[in-house]
Amino acid sequence: MGYEEQVIGACLLDGEAIRFAVDHVESTDFASMVLGNVFDVMVAMRAAGKPIEPASVTAGVAEAGIRGVGFTELFKWMEAVGSSHSVDFYAKLVREASVRRSIARAGQSMIQQSQNEAVPSAQVLSEAMTALTGISDNSPGNGMKTITLGDLLAVEDSYDWVIEGLFERGDRMIITGYEGLGKTTWIRQMAICMAAGINPVTLDHCEPQKVLVIDVENTESQWRNEVRGMAKTAQGYGPVSPMENLHLSCNGRVDITKGSSLGEIHRLVDIHKPSVLFIGPIYKLVPHGISNDDDAAPLITALDSLRDRGLVLVMEGHSPKGSANAARDLSPRGSAALMGWPEFGFGLAPDENGNAIVQRWRGERDRKRVWPKTLEKGGPFPWCAPEINPATRQKLYGRPK
Repeated sequence: MGYEEQVIGACLLDGEAIRFAVDHVESTDFASMVLGNVFDVMVAMRAAGKPIEPASVTAGVAEAGIRGVGFTELFKWMEAVGSSHSVDFYAKLVREASVRRSIARAGQSMIQQSQNEAVPSAQVLSEAMTALTGISDNSPGNGMKTITLGDLLAVEDSYDWVIEGLFERGDRMIITGYEGLGKTTWIRQMAICMAAGINPVTLDHCEPQKVLVIDVENTESQWRNEVRGMAKTAQGYGPVSPMENLHLSCNGRVDITKGSSLGEIHRLVDIHKPSVLFIGPIYKLVPHGISNDDDAAPLITALDSLRDRGLVLVMEGHSPKGSANAARDLSPRGSAALMGWPEFGFGLAPDENGNAIVQRWRGERDRKRVWPKTLEKGGPFPWCAPEINPATRQKLYGRPK
């Protein structure tokens, strides 16, 4: 008699054993579909307050149209079980065997997908990670559930903050802007500030973050020339030095829709364990640019595989060239899919004073965040937001306003 029959027998010996069994196993974990269906019948009978013993379960099985199991089999399994207390042990073994079968199926699917050249390798990798995560998450009680509106509203709003009021884990942001205005500088400033424990908008102290930067356009020399001053300022003002909290990789254009390149980035995430990943520009993360949704789909899949690790993603994008007769669209060029994908989409546009207007080309999903509407040049950091606290501004800039 196998483990699955042991579970059924233990539940027949004592109907209360069912409530312990369901903590570890559900009907889909049974290799035998018939036994899984019998288990479902027993769970439903217990929920309805019906007795659990061979005769009643035989009737329930027959009513459900299940064939291949009758009173004789049920009574034999019950008699063979020494104690209903063993149900935990055997239910765990059933679940363990189910997980191993699922892993084998996922492995077979990965092999088949990897041999299909029509499927991008990044998609294969992402689907494999999703499948394996699904196996680990698919324990009893982790399936689809509902909640009443009353229960929903009874829970206070909570955030898994990385930077309070700005970034929550899993947030995605794309920043575009006029050429030469300073979008890359703002992105670098944010990275260095977060690594130093400085809120990149208010410039107040915050929890220092591990930051990983994958720059596929600029060189290490360009980084040295551009960030030396702001790094020194952050080191002097922040609660910690950013020098060891920020890791930088400058490799030129990569194709993260290829498994090898995406795997290298995942490897860096494994090594450095960042909470924030700055990556881009977006158009250089694929081999031939982005001209339609089909080009964008594997790129989004690859980036989401990184975001799914609990990272904040901050990406630089490029907007279409404007004309003299129309206001410039600052949304990312190439695909409409990139417009609705991130939580935040900002574009820097010049104002009449040489500062920047922070345009929202993507409606914010959470309007409680305190992202600025304008940025000003000048001071110890290249960009300054109006949201800086007066005391902080006085300390850093020598003036309260």
